[in-house]
Amino acid sequence: MEPIYLLGIDLGTTTCRAAIFDGSGREIAAAYREIAVRYPCPLWAEVEPEAWWHGVAAVTRDALAASGLPSRAIASVGLSGLMHAPVLLDAVGQPVAPAMLWMDQRCASQCARLRAEAAARGRDPVGLTTGQSAPKLRWLAETQPAVLSRARVVLLPKDFIRFRLTGALATDPSDAGGTGLFDRERGDWDRSLAELCGISPDLLPPIVPSAARAGAVTDAAARETGLAPGTPVAVGGADTLCARLGAGALGGRTLCLYLGTAAWFSLIDGRAPDGQPVIRAFGATATTGAALRWTRDLLDPDDRRTISDRYTALVQLAEEAPPGAEGLFFLPHLMGERGPRPVPLARGAFIGLTLRHGRAHLARAVLEGTAFQIRRLFEARLAPDRPGAADAPAIACGGAARSAAWMQILADVTGWAFRIPEIVEASALGAAMLGGAAAGCLTLETASARMVRYIREVWPDPDRRARYEPLYRRYCRLDDLLMTWFDEGG
Repeated sequence: MEPIYLLGIDLGTTTCRAAIFDGSGREIAAAYREIAVRYPCPLWAEVEPEAWWHGVAAVTRDALAASGLPSRAIASVGLSGLMHAPVLLDAVGQPVAPAMLWMDQRCASQCARLRAEAAARGRDPVGLTTGQSAPKLRWLAETQPAVLSRARVVLLPKDFIRFRLTGALATDPSDAGGTGLFDRERGDWDRSLAELCGISPDLLPPIVPSAARAGAVTDAAARETGLAPGTPVAVGGADTLCARLGAGALGGRTLCLYLGTAAWFSLIDGRAPDGQPVIRAFGATATTGAALRWTRDLLDPDDRRTISDRYTALVQLAEEAPPGAEGLFFLPHLMGERGPRPVPLARGAFIGLTLRHGRAHLARAVLEGTAFQIRRLFEARLAPDRPGAADAPAIACGGAARSAAWMQILADVTGWAFRIPEIVEASALGAAMLGGAAAGCLTLETASARMVRYIREVWPDPDRRARYEPLYRRYCRLDDLLMTWFDEGG
């Protein structure tokens, strides 16, 4: 039997990754690049869609070269992508505007009006936030109608990449469900909400299953990526879906925590009749890995080491400071805050600085502040559904799961134990699984059983857990105090 090789492409908020896996889930080769994000104003964040495409094409070429495999050996391509950032294309498939990222808060007033207007029409606006696509489209309709008038389709980021690979216009339920424009009961777009946003419902693409075959790599895309023309490409899924797939969180009662640019978790409790995981609870913060990247660039702006080495050095620096960073606290709200409650105008802060504090204290405070915020999210979203943390380790994936020190801080702060998969970049593996299913190479259940393995567990240390408890309570009081000020527009 010929071996199969699956390519997973994971387009993140600030990074893109391509990884080639064999049928057992072994990573053959991978490549990674950071994506340039623009911040034109405080709390604005945008990316040129072409930067995403050029990044994906580059890491695909690099992964293929590193693997030593001929391009025709790749059985399929699967896609994972960040959610919520609308990509508007004109009649010839070119972007008409930068894509506003989920962390972009410029649409706060549009979001508030949209919720009120939806409620007045008898629609349920619960859960609509500035992070979603709907209020961002409303912002475009109100402030840049000429730009919006040029658009012929609205895609999500991974859908834009797939369009460049295959020419197919579509999205999947996982991405559609995060836009604020999706009717979950009907499994289709809510045309009335689209009209409230000031866009024609005809701009929204067809919704098809994530593991469906969308098309094949075109000759033009093959020239840019190094892939063979005709390689099957799956529709793909949102990063939340793909991370759960790649982490093996398909059923049972499982908490899956993803640590990337932001952090989010899903509490999975069994499966629905259609085989999909039942999500009992979900929560997300705003800037977790993004806070560490900001700190890295602030403390080492001209460092010439590899990205991985720079992060490793920063965490090692943090370990030089004691737990609690000698009274220094960090609020990780660098682009507003998503949870436990959305506060679009929230800002980050270091509190408690003295002349004693140095670079190590700053780095330690950032790691601890992100952990404190994740604990706040757990306490707000999981009770009373919280499974037994002491005897049911959560799954932790995403780039931060590589760091033993950061994971230990997270375990000590939250009281949770964590299982770490062999492939911590689970979204890329999940995307490859979708590609394999689309090409008929495997089923998702078979892929999960064969391709997901866990290599270690991280358990809370009782002494450090006790030490962090009063620090966490102090963090919560400080956070609540400043959130009132942020709400006032401070």
